[in-house]
Amino acid sequence: MRRLLHGLALGAAVASAPLSCRPDLGDRESLVTRTQVLAVRGDPPEAKPGEVVSWSLLVASPDGPIAEPRATWALCATPKLLTENGAASAACLGDGVRPLAEGVATIASAIPPDVCALFGPEVTSGDLRPRDPDVTGGYYLPVRVAVTDRDETAVAFGMQRASCALANAAADVTADYGRRYVANGNPELGPLEATLDGAPVALDAIPSGATVSLRVSWPAEAAERYVVYDLARRTLTERREAMRVSWFSTAGSLESDRTGRSEEELETTTTNAWTAPRAPGTSHLFVVLRDIRGGVAFATHTVVTR
Repeated sequence: MRRLLHGLALGAAVASAPLSCRPDLGDRESLVTRTQVLAVRGDPPEAKPGEVVSWSLLVASPDGPIAEPRATWALCATPKLLTENGAASAACLGDGVRPLAEGVATIASAIPPDVCALFGPEVTSGDLRPRDPDVTGGYYLPVRVAVTDRDETAVAFGMQRASCALANAAADVTADYGRRYVANGNPELGPLEATLDGAPVALDAIPSGATVSLRVSWPAEAAERYVVYDLARRTLTERREAMRVSWFSTAGSLESDRTGRSEEELETTTTNAWTAPRAPGTSHLFVVLRDIRGGVAFATHTVVTR
């Protein structure tokens, strides 16, 4: 059995600069050549200790989406060491977890009461130091999922945002933060639109070998405004969520693995280009929308080339 680790922690961090294409340095991330966990979605995407979260999956294979994946779920219970660079502690690939369930596509569980001590600023052990928040002021609980399909097991970490107390701030700033901060919500993903030479084209009628322009959108309110504590200035700053779209296909070639909008860009769409296979047939496209605070939306699309 082959074990694959597909890092999803990047779903909680979107670059502040515009996202576009990047050099092709070999195998493309966007081409689905094996069973992969493309997204782990928490509902709600941000929760306090003790609150219940439901998690669901987007799993892809070269044959298309896996509707009811057989997944094994666990919550990481081991903080990452200062010497570790990964999204989660290496121990969470082994026994450093709290098992939840086996063989189910979705799971619901309460956020552990010690999440902010293990992965946030409320450290109570002398062996650990307080965690640093990300650029949005967030802390994240790694959710491990392993999906078995045929003879492959794909392992991934979704990053569940946990609501922890504001650290290193004056009492008045902390109180103001509590009044103003609104927990993150999952974004909504609009339909996938395709055009060929500027004219709309149906996804079930793409000419073989053609390069079509793809566009997805989200509601303006999906890019939420939020407050973050500026440690250097010791004040609260209002920001707007950046949005990122990750693209995947089972055939053909996508121009960019990821596209999106920075927090300064007010546009609510992003585009990509897909070159269809030269032979007629059926392919699958996967679109994953993430906001910078860990919210996720995803969709799958069947494409027919003629």
